[in-house]
Amino acid sequence: MILASVIIGSQAYAQAPTTGVPFAYPELGFRYTPPGTLNDYTAADNRSVQERAAALHTTKVLQVRLSLQSSSEDTDQGWHKIGIETYPRENLTGLSDQATIRKVSRWVAGVGANEVEEPKDARIGDFHFTISSFELREGQRVKHASVYTTVLKGQVVAFAFSANSPEVLSRIEKSISSIEPVAPR
Repeated sequence: MILASVIIGSQAYAQAPTTGVPFAYPELGFRYTPPGTLNDYTAADNRSVQERAAALHTTKVLQVRLSLQSSSEDTDQGWHKIGIETYPRENLTGLSDQATIRKVSRWVAGVGANEVEEPKDARIGDFHFTISSFELREGQRVKHASVYTTVLKGQVVAFAFSANSPEVLSRIEKSISSIEPVAPR
């Protein structure tokens, strides 16, 4: 079992809000600047994933690199979340890169999320992504998500954008265009 929960809102406490601050991951070769003011749940979400993994006696977990969420409750129409998660490519031997990307995209979307269309390939700057679209029904509410996945430096890297409305999702996922290469240290 792989643990992840990008579409679902964080239940933990946030760190200080970010304001378009770039996040650099030289070990993976990129820098990304998220939109607007979002609350940083990265440390709390990583802790939560590790605690659940320990309880289930598994080490197969996605690493939360970034978890940002709007200040609104996840039931509000304007709610949105952005996450970056990674998983070692070597842990999925026997699968092509494309099959690996699709599998990790589904893990990132989470249990109960339904893929709503065939994944698409896209080049964004110097990076090639597979884009998968998902929906998660929670009663009458539908959370919409787009997961942009690629393989970089031995890691499957997934950028997940989720929101309670397609309009908000469209707005926040445009921030993927801020991705740029960065040299390793």
